[in-house]
Amino acid sequence: MNVDRAKVSDATAMHQLINHFADKGEMLPRALSEIYENIRDYFVIRDDGQVVACIALHVNWL
Repeated sequence: MNVDRAKVSDATAMHQLINHFADKGEMLPRALSEIYENIRDYFVIRDDGQVVACIALHVNWL
């Protein structure tokens, strides 16, 4: 498994993964457009080239 910065080409897999868990009520859903807009904030974990997890880190300056 590898941790990488997310790429635009990962957005669809990330969307499916996020909304799979959102459908179960375990997290909030995300629109595909929102993932594209914030792709620079995401990291993914790949297993044999497949996205198996993702996380976003948003830094907010006060």
